[in-house]
Amino acid sequence: MKYVTNKEEGIMYTKRPGAYAIVVEKNSDKVGIVTNGKDYFYLGGGIEEGETNLQALARELIEEAGSTLKNIKEFESVGDYIYDEEKGYFDVIANVYIAEFDKKITEPIEKDHFVIWVNPEEYADRMCRPWQKYIMQEYIKEYRK
Repeated sequence: MKYVTNKEEGIMYTKRPGAYAIVVEKNSDKVGIVTNGKDYFYLGGGIEEGETNLQALARELIEEAGSTLKNIKEFESVGDYIYDEEKGYFDVIANVYIAEFDKKITEPIEKDHFVIWVNPEEYADRMCRPWQKYIMQEYIKEYRK
């Protein structure tokens, strides 16, 4: 697994495994990402104790988009050492999948998150965290040849 940033010496990082999806739109070049009006990031989030990657991804998709996924394929795992002003230092381990939306089953729980459809090349450098930028660039290399 590749880390996209370096660990700072003397800092205690909390492990933060997560599961995320690049949601592709069938018959389109666009991908679904999430915005809170300020930042751009992937659908998904932290894996809770006892959850598998796919269980966490399914839960997060309900919370953020009110939808289920289909055609889920593993893409890549990547690490990033990050600092969050409110929560501290994290060793993020992002397990990323490529998938499509399946069924809308409810309204999203997280009302401040909005799914938008974007051209990956235009948003790669706008993603919130270094690992997210790296993943979008890898997606472009792999799927946008």
